Amino acid sequence: MTTAEDAVQTDLRDNGVLVICLDHPPVNALTPNLRAALMQALGQTGDQRVHAVVIAATGRNFSAASGAEPLETPPNTPTLAELCRAIEDLPLPVVVALQGAAIGPGAELALAAHARVADHTARIVFPEVGLGLVPMAGSTQRLPRLVGAREAVAMLVQARPVRTEEGLTTGLIDVMTEGDLLAEAVAYAAAMPAPRPVRDRRDGMADVPGYQAAIAAARVAAGRGVLPAAGRIIECIEAAVMLPFENGLALEAIAREDLEAGEESAALCAAALAERQAAQMVPGVAKIRAKTVAEIGLVGAAAQMPAFALMALRHGVSLRWLDDDATRRAASMAWISQRQDAAVQAGQMTQMQRDADNARVSQAAGPQDMQGCDLIVHGAAGDAVAGFARLLPAAPQLVMGGAEGAFGLSLAPSARISELALPSGAAPAHIAVAVQFLRRIGLPPVLEGKMPVIGRRVAQAGRLALIRMLEMGVPQRLLASALDGFGQALPDMADPEKVAAMPSIGGSEVVQRWHGAMANEGLRLLDAHVAARPSDIDLVMVAGYGFPRWRGGPMHQADRRGLLVLRRDLRLWSADDPALWTPHPVLDRLIADGRRLEDLNL
Repeated sequence: MTTAEDAVQTDLRDNGVLVICLDHPPVNALTPNLRAALMQALGQTGDQRVHAVVIAATGRNFSAASGAEPLETPPNTPTLAELCRAIEDLPLPVVVALQGAAIGPGAELALAAHARVADHTARIVFPEVGLGLVPMAGSTQRLPRLVGAREAVAMLVQARPVRTEEGLTTGLIDVMTEGDLLAEAVAYAAAMPAPRPVRDRRDGMADVPGYQAAIAAARVAAGRGVLPAAGRIIECIEAAVMLPFENGLALEAIAREDLEAGEESAALCAAALAERQAAQMVPGVAKIRAKTVAEIGLVGAAAQMPAFALMALRHGVSLRWLDDDATRRAASMAWISQRQDAAVQAGQMTQMQRDADNARVSQAAGPQDMQGCDLIVHGAAGDAVAGFARLLPAAPQLVMGGAEGAFGLSLAPSARISELALPSGAAPAHIAVAVQFLRRIGLPPVLEGKMPVIGRRVAQAGRLALIRMLEMGVPQRLLASALDGFGQALPDMADPEKVAAMPSIGGSEVVQRWHGAMANEGLRLLDAHVAARPSDIDLVMVAGYGFPRWRGGPMHQADRRGLLVLRRDLRLWSADDPALWTPHPVLDRLIADGRRLEDLNL
């Protein structure tokens, strides 16, 4: 039988085990509908034929939604905490069958069961600290009861993923199976003589002095950070050994509510959502199974070409490099060699790996030598791009730095993200190859229009704002102090030749002018259809240009401050530099429509 729009499947086995299976593609996120369906399915345990319960899931993952989006609770819908409590309170044994990822809410649900059976693919992650939050459904109280304070800190405060083998060792996982996961879970549930709620267990609390010592050490480490979530999680873990279970749950709920109201959590959740939105593929591309890139061709040179080549080599890709300038080619290879030597000395790679990487690099004498390459990257735009497109029609042609009408590629300074500009009418297969390759080598792309310039232009706008304030007489030490308080380092800047008398600008205004210039530039990029959404701008700045993740990004900051306030400030500051701070007309349109920047992220 099925329940609640087929979100949950139920099956009562002959041995009296009720199997409740999550069936909510793509990742079995514990949405309100799925929580309601689960609660409805649990109601079947009143049937006298039911002696135990197994909660399982279809698909690769048990439940892989991170919880970055608020888990809204419509009327008459159970919260995650209520669902977990209902599972734990069942008077029958409850076993969870885990495969793939159990992340955030899914991990909390698994912890509320009486036992956990997992296959070798299982991975349990409590990511809430990365969102500036504590768990929402009792994990700070249940987890230390099973694994102790030290392991609970690692899993909750450090958000360390726990794979099946480690979970078995620490006590988080009860059974690891190499066979049929569901069959093993059903057999284990049927053999359990009685419920065994985690709230009643003390496995991880036998050594109270050791528990308290682990808490003290964690508190010292957390004190070095700037965000409050780690400290609040540690408080809750400490409460697990000091307070009754119900009181510990209440403390966790208060901590969660406090942190949800904080600016840091809102920014971290916005950053996580920006990553999720940027990862969504354009229509017509998502279902394409792209060819694996085994060999790429590099044509010419660009400032970012050696870094790109090095990352490709580290991921086992072969290179053919065509560059008529021998001196330039030698300089590029020397740059790569220096980084490889440093990696060997640091123990990050072996000499054998270094030699293997170098063996995959070959020099091309002409375009014909590029036959067989799966992807071509050009150092600059020109006639060669079209020529290679005719010669190798199946290979995407990327241009470093971008060019009108071409696949433009730009690497962020952090080497953790890239920008990929899609030309009009780009072949879906080419997009799929380029995107999947960039993700594979650790450069997940933000897709843009026209030119890949978001990071450069927004960062430059912020830099120009700082330079302009220097020229206005704001001391560099004040700029540095203001940005340091925000969590951002002041870029290197020479003192201007002419400086006006020092104006009455404080540290908060320094940060607001800096933000305002970047947000205003972001509006220009949105209006020009270079940036698809404000969250993409924030993602590039956070992941690529050092903007503090716990501040969310310049567009998020503009929303938090308020667009009316931003427009008022920009109008005031525009007298100091019209080109930099005159409000872009998009701001007027948003205000007139009563919209926020986050409304454009949909």
